[in-house]
Amino acid sequence: MLANCNEADVLVEHRVLQLASGSPFLVHADFAFQTKMLVLLGLEYMSCGDFDQFLNMKGRLDIPSARFYAAELVCGIQYLHSKGIIHRDLKPENILVAETGHIKITDFGLALENMLGDRTATEYAGTEGYVAPEMLAKEEYGVGVDWYSFGVILNEMITSKCKYDPTQFDITHSSAEDIIKELLQRDPAKRLGVHGNIRGHNFFQHIDWVSVEALEMPPPHIPVPSIPQRCPKPFNLGKMEAAAKKRRLPLKHQAIFRGLSFVTQ
Repeated sequence: MLANCNEADVLVEHRVLQLASGSPFLVHADFAFQTKMLVLLGLEYMSCGDFDQFLNMKGRLDIPSARFYAAELVCGIQYLHSKGIIHRDLKPENILVAETGHIKITDFGLALENMLGDRTATEYAGTEGYVAPEMLAKEEYGVGVDWYSFGVILNEMITSKCKYDPTQFDITHSSAEDIIKELLQRDPAKRLGVHGNIRGHNFFQHIDWVSVEALEMPPPHIPVPSIPQRCPKPFNLGKMEAAAKKRRLPLKHQAIFRGLSFVTQ
């Protein structure tokens, strides 16, 4: 449910979710409808929690496991960027784990649209620890902010820490350390993902990208799904509308969502 949120953010999330249906590495919307008070988007059920919980349970990942999840994230991030979308809040909590063991990026409320080519922005967004230095410095930024966040996430997978520390890597991790350093490059113009071919980096030398894109690469871990409540609480639209502080959506915004309601079977 998207209620009591900035209306512009709600509309952005709706539009991005429509585009997300084209990638298996982005969370999809299963239904949508509106009332005079609320816009509700129902997302696909991801029963195995988020990637932060997964990492807390698993601890440091071995390199093959980290490589698998990194490859799926690369596919999701590149798909967003190909559509002119910068996520701006990539972090383990915004990556969900499916029962199959694959992962999906979620939470597009802070996403920026129409960011194709050399377009830049200056507005601050994101989560402390994952924000790129150019955004912290209030400088213009582009898609490089997502690649920096991805570098932090990859470092966290391998070392269990957000902050890069070269002492956490040994000689057998040389390609992992190198890709993380290139992703955390302070100059966004020189940052991997913006500069160079990230799929061609030595860290991914054993990755078959066609298999990854087709979800044919077997996940290294199959999670245990959570057990749904036997007696789920009824969906009470009246209480949701009461919680919306009796503030109606403007008619022009209602019109945007009219006719887009759907329920999957």
